[in-house]
Order: sequence, then C-alpha cells, then structure tokens
Amino acid sequence: MSNFVNSEKIKTIAYLGKSGSFTEIAKDYFCEKYNLNAYQMPFRTIKEIIAYIEDDKDAVGIIPVENAKEGIIRETNDTLISSTNENIKILSDTILPANNCLLSKNSEIYNITGLIAPAPAIARCNEYIKTELPIHLNIINTTDTEEAARLLNSYNLTYAIIGTEKTAEIYNLNVLNNNINNDKDNYTKFIMIGDFETEPTEHSTSSVALSLGDVPGALYNIVKEFAEKKINITYIHATPSKLEEDQYILFLDFEGHIKEPHVHEAIENIKKHTTYFRFMGSYERI
Repeated sequence: MSNFVNSEKIKTIAYLGKSGSFTEIAKDYFCEKYNLNAYQMPFRTIKEIIAYIEDDKDAVGIIPVENAKEGIIRETNDTLISSTNENIKILSDTILPANNCLLSKNSEIYNITGLIAPAPAIARCNEYIKTELPIHLNIINTTDTEEAARLLNSYNLTYAIIGTEKTAEIYNLNVLNNNINNDKDNYTKFIMIGDFETEPTEHSTSSVALSLGDVPGALYNIVKEFAEKKINITYIHATPSKLEEDQYILFLDFEGHIKEPHVHEAIENIKKHTTYFRFMGSYERI
C-alpha cells in the first residue's frame, strides 16, 4: 500500500451513483489500493459530493473526471475550480474500463427472452442486443440500472438486465456476457479528492487550472517555464470558463510533485503569467 496520505485520517468516502455504478467500482478500487475502511456514502450529483467534502476535512470523494469517448466531465472541473475551499485537491487518479455486462438469475444465455434496462444502457449495447439476443426480445425500460435490478425479482428467470460486475455482486446475479457495450475500448478516469496533504511518490503527477491574458506569447511563457525546469507536460485541455465571459480555462497535468523544489518553483513562476490560477493537486496516478 502506498503511504501517499495518512489513510487513518479518512473517516468518510463519498461517491457518485447508485448501487453497482462505475463510480462505486472506482471507490472499491481506491479503498483496496489505500486500505481505506471509512464509512461509505453515495450521492446523486458531483456538486453534492464536492460540497460535502468542502465541509468535512475527514472525508474524501470519488468522482469521474473524463471519459475516453465523451471527453471531460464539465460538472467535475467547473465545480472543482469554483470551490470555495481551495484546500480541496486531487489526491489520486486512476483509469478504469466502462464495462457493461448482461446479468441474470439464469445461468444460460440461450434462455433469455426479455431485457430490463434504462434507454441509455440499451443504446450503449444495441449492437450486442441486435446480434446476440432474440429478435423478438421483450424490452422493459427503467429509469436506471438499480431499478432494473430490483424489477428483475418480479419477472421469471428468462429476463436479464444490463449492469456492471458490481451490480452482479450486489444482487447475486450471473454474468452471462462481459463487455457487451458497442465501444470496447471505452475508459473513464476517476479522481479521489479531499483536504489532505500528499507525499511525493514514484508516479507523482500535478494538475493546475489557469487562464491567460490576451497577449502575444502568453502560452509560450507557460510552456517555456516547464521546459526550462525539464518538467514533462502530459495533458493540456482548454474549456470555456464559467468564471468569466470570453475566457478559457487551461487544465494542465505534468510530471512531479509540488514538494519537489523544481516543481514548486515552476508553479510559482507560471502564476506570474496568468489572470487566474488554481493548484489542483499533486497526486499518485495508479
């Protein structure tokens, strides 16, 4: 286990989604990685999680930040950079596959005659449904996967749902087929956030959010500072700012930890070239 942060100080883990969600899978991953035994609390929205973390120094939150197919999750980035508690930082991140499964109480796929699922899940897996399930499949739409799993008890054994391996674990279902989504290489990046200090590790990454003045060479000055310190920038993304009209926020990831002198100096120097700056954290990439 990494000693990047004192895990004994973490009392609550807030995470997004209902039972069996991909974020719950990410939560389990972080808990295992860092041996977290804190109270686990699900929330409905990313904003609710960040608001909770702002008011509870003993809590961490697990939220998605980017999807390989759909891009960055604006609610995460916008809410983080507008947070009133600037001590809220990224503590760790990881990338996990967005793997949908066909689940049922039945153990044989050829027995399946009906499917209970929300419309977005059906859309994500429609190629599999068309080619692998019966032509006259009886489809029952639900609002979410959790409702589908509960409804399964009201139908006979020939019905299935679309869910995750975590859904199967929670509701004691069989995984009839794995990775049934149309996009086989779809991944989501998740972050763990909180008001904690981290220590440098072998795989430390730092993130900042910033805006630049409308002057020639503004971006060059930022890149030049990293180059002179021999710091590798690993990610740059620009998005329209919700803090100020006609402005863009640049999100940068780069190798190193703020407690390393050359990284700290680079961060202090680039602040001079920005109209807005927020340090997003130095953390372990796992």
